[in-house]
Amino acid sequence: MKIILAPDSFKESLSAMEVCRAMAIGIQRVAPDAEIIELPLADGGEGTIQALIHATHGSMNTVQVIGPCGESISASWGILGDGRTAVIEMAQAAGLSL
Repeated sequence: MKIILAPDSFKESLSAMEVCRAMAIGIQRVAPDAEIIELPLADGGEGTIQALIHATHGSMNTVQVIGPCGESISASWGILGDGRTAVIEMAQAAGLSL
């Protein structure tokens, strides 16, 4: 049996990758011979960088940036697997949560 897992994140609790992993572990307990394919998704918001990095075998980087109130904060950005495409999440540096 082949099972494809393609969840989004559970907002503010689990990333899409964490949801995939938890689902896969549960399925393996009841169907140890199942072929499980994990494809974490994102809708353009929270978790999008991580899903793109995972899907393309890219890399994640962290850098210090200046936030909207002038303070230094950490923000993540990624390089996709092609080595040429960068992805950023502006909300980390200028979002409402700050």
